Amino acid sequence: MRKKSVLVVGLGRFGQGVIEELFERGHDIFAIDQNEEVLEDVRDMIISGAVLDVADDEDEFARLVGEKNFDEAVVAMGSDFEGTLIATNILKEAGVKVSVKAASGRRGNVLEKMGADKIVFPERDMGRRLAHSISAESEIDILELPQGFVVEQLEVGPGFANKTIAKLNTTNRFGIWILLVYHDGEPMQPTAFTNLIGGDIMVIFGKKDKLPLFENENFGKK
Repeated sequence: MRKKSVLVVGLGRFGQGVIEELFERGHDIFAIDQNEEVLEDVRDMIISGAVLDVADDEDEFARLVGEKNFDEAVVAMGSDFEGTLIATNILKEAGVKVSVKAASGRRGNVLEKMGADKIVFPERDMGRRLAHSISAESEIDILELPQGFVVEQLEVGPGFANKTIAKLNTTNRFGIWILLVYHDGEPMQPTAFTNLIGGDIMVIFGKKDKLPLFENENFGKK
């Protein structure tokens, strides 16, 4: 994995979470916030930081962006939409790939039209993930991949229990592969003859739009 130079603007809970994850993955992080105290909270994880209100001092922000040559940036200023717009515009003019936190779909649409590369809706996305978990009647973790593919973790339900991978034939019927099975917490790579046991955890890969049929059969729904 190539080390990147990443700017994070806005150090609320979302921004700090981004910094923690980037730090764990070994990237170089530069942080900006108008509150010096929150900047101190992440001081040990960043290369450098600046106390700056982007909306009030856009020239200084533009100077910093021009000097540092960032690979990517995350704009996470939450309710400060004016600052978010200014930061996004300056970063895109500098040729930086930008991910932006948006508080609503309408604001996300504006940011997308400005050229933001990725719009993030933390509260909405978490709500959808929770709803997905509730509807599937088990704890689910999802990793969304490009072009509509996902990797998902879910429990073996009554519809799949006591059946072999070959009998279920999920690859041909749903276009979904069962990559791993955790039995008593221990992972194993399944074969066609692996017998699934209720309560075990499957890690699957396939098209997201095929998951409802797969999950309905797994959990014994019609």
